[in-house]
Amino acid sequence: MTATARDITAGDRGRRLRPDRPDSELGRTATAFDEMLDAVEGAESRAQAAEVRVRDFVLEAAHELRTPLTGVQAAAEALLVGEHDRAQRERLTVGVVREARRASRLAEDLLLMAGIDRGLELRTCPTDLGRLAATVAEDAARLPGARMEVRPVGASAPLDADPDRVTQVLRNLVDNARRAAGPEGVVRVEVGPGARVVVRDDGPGIPPEDRERIFERMVRLDDARSRDLGGSGLGLPIARGLARAHGGELRLLDDHPGAAFELTLP
Repeated sequence: MTATARDITAGDRGRRLRPDRPDSELGRTATAFDEMLDAVEGAESRAQAAEVRVRDFVLEAAHELRTPLTGVQAAAEALLVGEHDRAQRERLTVGVVREARRASRLAEDLLLMAGIDRGLELRTCPTDLGRLAATVAEDAARLPGARMEVRPVGASAPLDADPDRVTQVLRNLVDNARRAAGPEGVVRVEVGPGARVVVRDDGPGIPPEDRERIFERMVRLDDARSRDLGGSGLGLPIARGLARAHGGELRLLDDHPGAAFELTLP
């Protein structure tokens, strides 16, 4: 045991005693020693993997922020150093505002993601999930893009929840569905029975290998898509985080064609 402990201290994390007589008193001690080492090695591996994920997330976030900030800087410098007519000035000014808003939205999403990780404080009150879903769908129907349909199933869905955060989840789902469906597609919002909302689209769907990957941070399935069309890759992770903060869940259903996301709340 002493020799093994010293080898592990020196860096040989895979060393184990593996006693020949595990039923003896010393054998049981050696088995417990091996089990402790397995647990310690597993915890170390998980900590290293978490550190890699955090480092990758920080790099991705910095990259996402750098793009709009670079746009702001370039447009602002052009306004300062050049002589432009009114149309050019307006175009450059609009570019500054657009990129600044994009950076602001990303910063807000990053702060919200950090708040979810720490334990988000919810402001709950009696809420009708069906009414929230209908309002989100009605708002989206006024925008150019996919046709919206609301299908109430059963009665209203009263519950105690934070209406602002639940609305944010629903908007994220509907916005993703509208992008996936495209201008000729259809998005359906199905409410009930119970505290359940399903958002469906008739877009290209999500490959089986990406069914859980879409809930990872900073993931866009099509890297070639622009950030305007594909987002920053935080919408679905935030939506699932807010659902779980309520004690609920957000999952991708088996649905063809297209995709269907189910939000359930207690």
